[in-house]
Formats: sequence, C-alpha cells, structure tokens
Amino acid sequence: MTDKDQQFTRMWNEANKSKQEKFRNILKSKLLARGIIYNESNARAYWNGDVALITPEKMYEERPREERFERRRPPTRRRGPPPHR
Repeated sequence: MTDKDQQFTRMWNEANKSKQEKFRNILKSKLLARGIIYNESNARAYWNGDVALITPEKMYEERPREERFERRRPPTRRRGPPPHR
C-alpha cells in the first residue's frame, strides 16, 4: 500500500463522522463533476491520481456527427434595409 492509499483508507474510514462526511462529499462532488460514478473504488482511483483508468458514466448517447446537424434550419434572412452606422 502506498502512502496515498493509506491516507485514503484512513480518511474514508474516519471515526469522526463529520470529517468522514466532509471527505466523502468533496470526492463525490469532484467525481460527479467529471461524470464518474461515485463509489469507493472510483474515489480511491481519483485520490491516487489514476483518473485515466476510470471510465466515465455515459450521460447521453453520442450520435454520429452527420446526424446531429441534419435537422438544422438555414439562418433566417433579415428583411428591410441594412442597419445604418
């Protein structure tokens, strides 16, 4: 076990509930901001700097590029004379 891993285990299993909650809430907010499912193993990987090993949660299904722009309408034309400067 590395020092970071031991530190994580100590803080994750902290006897003082308020310190434990604070640590877990900080990690939870950081993981959710990156679209990663919050659990102990993902939190440990994030804490140890192994974020590249975590696969983010799929929030939506990615569509092919062509399909995304198919339904786009052309821009509306302005009517009337051009604006004066």
